[in-house]
Amino acid sequence: MQFQYIPYIWPLIVSSCITLSLGIYALLRRKNAKGAASFILSMLVVTIWSSGNALEMAAADFGTKLFWANIQYFAYCYSPVTLLVLCMEFTGYHGWVRNKKIWWLAVIPTIIIMLVWTDGVHGLIRYGIHMDYSGSFPVIAKRYGPIFYIHALYSHSLNITAWILIARAVFFKNTVYRKQAFALFLGLSLIVIPNMLYISGISPVKRFDITPVFFGPAGLIMAWGIFRYKIFDLIPLARATVIETMEAGILVLDLQDRVLDMNPAFEKIIGLTVSQASAKRVEEACSKIPELAKACMDRNIAHTEFSVDAMEYAKVYEALFSPLVDGEGILIGRLAVIYDITDKKQAQQEFLRHQWRLAVIEERERMARDMHDNLGQVLGFISLQAQGIKQELLNSGVEVVSLKLDKLIGVTQGAHDEIREYIHNARSTAFTEKDFIKALEKDIIRFEEETGIYVKRDMPIDFTGEILEPIIRLNMLNIIKEALNNVRKHAEADNVKISFSFSQEEFCTIIEDDGKGFDCSLYENSAGTKFGLNIMRERAAAIGAGIHIESLAGKGSRIALYLPIRKGGKNEDETNAGR
Repeated sequence: MQFQYIPYIWPLIVSSCITLSLGIYALLRRKNAKGAASFILSMLVVTIWSSGNALEMAAADFGTKLFWANIQYFAYCYSPVTLLVLCMEFTGYHGWVRNKKIWWLAVIPTIIIMLVWTDGVHGLIRYGIHMDYSGSFPVIAKRYGPIFYIHALYSHSLNITAWILIARAVFFKNTVYRKQAFALFLGLSLIVIPNMLYISGISPVKRFDITPVFFGPAGLIMAWGIFRYKIFDLIPLARATVIETMEAGILVLDLQDRVLDMNPAFEKIIGLTVSQASAKRVEEACSKIPELAKACMDRNIAHTEFSVDAMEYAKVYEALFSPLVDGEGILIGRLAVIYDITDKKQAQQEFLRHQWRLAVIEERERMARDMHDNLGQVLGFISLQAQGIKQELLNSGVEVVSLKLDKLIGVTQGAHDEIREYIHNARSTAFTEKDFIKALEKDIIRFEEETGIYVKRDMPIDFTGEILEPIIRLNMLNIIKEALNNVRKHAEADNVKISFSFSQEEFCTIIEDDGKGFDCSLYENSAGTKFGLNIMRERAAAIGAGIHIESLAGKGSRIALYLPIRKGGKNEDETNAGR
């Protein structure tokens, strides 16, 4: 082989050195990264193209020039395949590459290469090959055979397909990978466009294919994408079908706590689009959620919870953090996965409230048993003993202390009755919280039996009391019982009416009697009262209800209780059980 010095070979040498260096770098430092294999092959074939073109240009004889021209066909034929594979891996079609069916695209290029090296026999690729000395340096002149045009059409179809895939990623997808895709788009354009101009014969440089000259600039642009945007660190494999459709929020950060990417679910959480948050520091992108921003910047935090105020209520989220490493285990960023756990938290709170109510009920029943077994029996024993002593004294003719014993017996029996009433109320609490209507009916029947006063019930047919919280049911029942107790002690009534009504906004309870009534103004201006109305007001305030008392002397009394209802069927002010 004979060669001569041609100054025009230097752009080709520089181009081949750049592409070879990029291929070696990817092989040594990023060989395990997704897309690295196709990138290495792409850099290898374009290096063969540019270096082979330089050697063809420097060759001094026809045989040497033809040999290196044939060598370049390895690059002509295989570079469209490797570039298409690279673009497919980057744009999410890695499944086609993984099952290796894509490599069937190399069958036609392989046939073309075999025809090139046997071209002297059939002339299907080139014919009429000869040396052209008309320019500043000799080149090979030839005519193209029919198979060459099939090769050209096939190769440029692959190039255009790759070009379209990258163009879609650049111009039609709202993703942070747009900058990475743009680097690939420019690099691919610098390879495809000059070659198409040369094949079509409209290139501004005649007699010579200048495509290899652009491999250097194309390689530099791709290198810029590699080093500036870490094209191998975070390639969006199947991103559209996995991350984009996830209900959980995804946030990707680099080592400088800058936002690299996020999915639509996370966009809704922070109220920013990926284009608005891209490349911003996380404390700026998540300025409305300082708890999340702080956790993102703290490498020691692997789990945190935070809340975000929504339209009607606060949403609770759980964030899980994990490091992102490359194929060599080098830390390159951080991944945050955010789940909406609002329903879970509400369920936990409801469970805790339920457990607390059960604990309160059990404690009440225990106290009732203890009082019955201890204090109640003691008071009963004292009453019996006092009555026995009184009888013995009377039998002995001693009547001086009988009045004092009567007072002692009366006080003891009164205390015993109050203890029994408390035990009854405490033990009925659990029943009240389970079945409001049955508990109310039991108290009304007891009132009617003790007083002989008829109580008229007026309530909706479908009302069961389940619309109310258990603690609300308990307090309402106690208010009704207190009102009935006042009627028994003071009203001298003949009839009582209890009515219920409810709407979407409030639940209303009314207790009316036709007794002698009382002067409300005297009640309002006095510090205390014997009717127990203060107790009813306190119970109403405890459940967030309003109470209105109306009464006139000789015209009976009316007590109205108004309880606001929360949307969804719960009371407006939820009170902890056992308060």
